[in-house]
Amino acid sequence: MAETNMEAYAGEVVDEVSVPQLTLWDRYVLSLQERPVLTKAATSGVLNGLQELIALRVSGKPDPNGLNKAAKMAAYGFFIGGPLGHHLYAALDKMFAGKTGGLHAILKLLVSNLVIAPIQNAVYIAAMAYIAGANTAGVIRALRTRLLGVMKITWIVFPLVQTIAFKYLPQALWLPFFNIVGFTFGTYINIKTKLATSNKKSLGDGKEL
Repeated sequence: MAETNMEAYAGEVVDEVSVPQLTLWDRYVLSLQERPVLTKAATSGVLNGLQELIALRVSGKPDPNGLNKAAKMAAYGFFIGGPLGHHLYAALDKMFAGKTGGLHAILKLLVSNLVIAPIQNAVYIAAMAYIAGANTAGVIRALRTRLLGVMKITWIVFPLVQTIAFKYLPQALWLPFFNIVGFTFGTYINIKTKLATSNKKSLGDGKEL
């Protein structure tokens, strides 16, 4: 009896030791499966806020409202950007579930770029204008003046990104992948915008002198 108990205990110890520890990435993927909306919302929120903080740091241009703007961008990503992206791409995946072949792949890209992307970009531009202090008229003006330009960039950059995601990644990872690409590209644009704005202000101050 004692020997049997010892063998059982030894087996439990071996089982505990042999269980592989989950990596951070494994935990993230597991969270995407168990809590997809919350995980994607948190991912979008963190990346949006981090984008603004990095742009402020790299540009070297102090902004007294920088932290406040970063917090608002994070809030946008968490409460709007992440959940919206999840439901839009989940609908896209459901629409083309079980459909294969070149024609369906092209149609999927078209729907993504002509339906989903305009919705996401319009909501993003409107939210950023509101965060910057624009009223309703200002938000509408921002959409009229900026949406087409943003869409042109989207149509140049994202078809390749989407093709990679649709072909090689599970649907749960599409939005995080798009967020990372958008974070990289958005940070670059944000830094350039801050530097250009600062240079224009400096030139203006110089002319006044």
